[in-house]
Amino acid sequence: MRSFYFSIVLLVLLQTISCNPQSTKNELSPALLLFSSLGNENSSTLEDKFQSIQVTTLYRKDGIFQFQDILIEYKLKNSKENSETVEAFFGNPNEISYNTQTNKISGQISQKEDLFQTNSIVFSYSDFTKRFKVFLTLKKDGNIVSLKELTTTPPNPPNIPPNSITIPQINYENNRSLIGGTEYQVIRVKFESGSDLSTFTRLNAYIGRPNIISMAADNFNVVNYISAASYNDSLNYFLFLTPELNASYTIIVVGSNDTVKGNRSVNTVPPPPPPSPCAGSVNAPTTIGNCATHCLVVDLVGNQMQFTAKTSIGTTTEEYLSLDMASTTPSGGVGPTTLAWSEFFSPIAIGDYETDLRTFDVTTYNHSCVALSSYLVLDGLDGFRDSYISGKINVP
Repeated sequence: MRSFYFSIVLLVLLQTISCNPQSTKNELSPALLLFSSLGNENSSTLEDKFQSIQVTTLYRKDGIFQFQDILIEYKLKNSKENSETVEAFFGNPNEISYNTQTNKISGQISQKEDLFQTNSIVFSYSDFTKRFKVFLTLKKDGNIVSLKELTTTPPNPPNIPPNSITIPQINYENNRSLIGGTEYQVIRVKFESGSDLSTFTRLNAYIGRPNIISMAADNFNVVNYISAASYNDSLNYFLFLTPELNASYTIIVVGSNDTVKGNRSVNTVPPPPPPSPCAGSVNAPTTIGNCATHCLVVDLVGNQMQFTAKTSIGTTTEEYLSLDMASTTPSGGVGPTTLAWSEFFSPIAIGDYETDLRTFDVTTYNHSCVALSSYLVLDGLDGFRDSYISGKINVP
């Protein structure tokens, strides 16, 4: 259907040329240009990689200078690959542009990459009254594979006298959390219990690098921050997410109403890492359990770690015995050896029983420890009994 309309346009164009031989080259060029642009409209092969984008403009005054900060926050549909980067291009609406043929952006005032992977990029400009156009891009191996075009709205400068007010005490709590397959440091900034916040009509928090983020000269606006958050009245905290699990931050909280303003800051310490999956591991040779009843015996002979499960029968009253021995990685994955399992039926003689010996080469095993376990089942005149033992062994 679309090609049919293109044919009609072309036919009309040719008829115009034939009926008006006085048409000049300059008169014809715009029509050809229109036809050419229609034909190339689908030349771009960009994908939609962004799940959501939010643009916030914030007013800032530093001495006699007035700025606007343009905060771009985004979420991707899928986790970013190692060869992918997120970069934003910022410029005047009538100057910045994207060329679908060259896959390049030109005419920008500035461009920034999300180097610290905070899912946000901040631009600052000395004229707070201007609108701007922003291209947010996802690049793979340096080439643009996804692009979003955004237009900013200038911020409204707050009309707040230079009075001050004391912000209630603040504290924070943080932890590691797996969100959408990515582990984040989750930071919640709270006011002390029982704080009266009814006098504030605006409460914002800003997170940044220690010794870099700071208050502007007006003691109200925050400069050199990474991202901002508004106070959540239902949850009663400011929330920040960052993939920098081991980073420390400074967070500045700013509160105001029509007559007063104030601020307070807190420095964070990263949450401790989760305990090592090899915590509590012991060196070989070792015995786990009591071999008079049920144990695991582990030895290290050269580069070969070997182990077996053992039990001892002291009477002939047992009618059934089952004994196994399994190995796994410290996180519970497939271990370096197969399951060893033995089963005995009545009559079961007095004596020692064990599973087949299992061994593996420690130089070809990639984890720092191995988890071993054994399950024993006995059934006889004394009834049914079972025993489960486990332990982790350091792999040199």
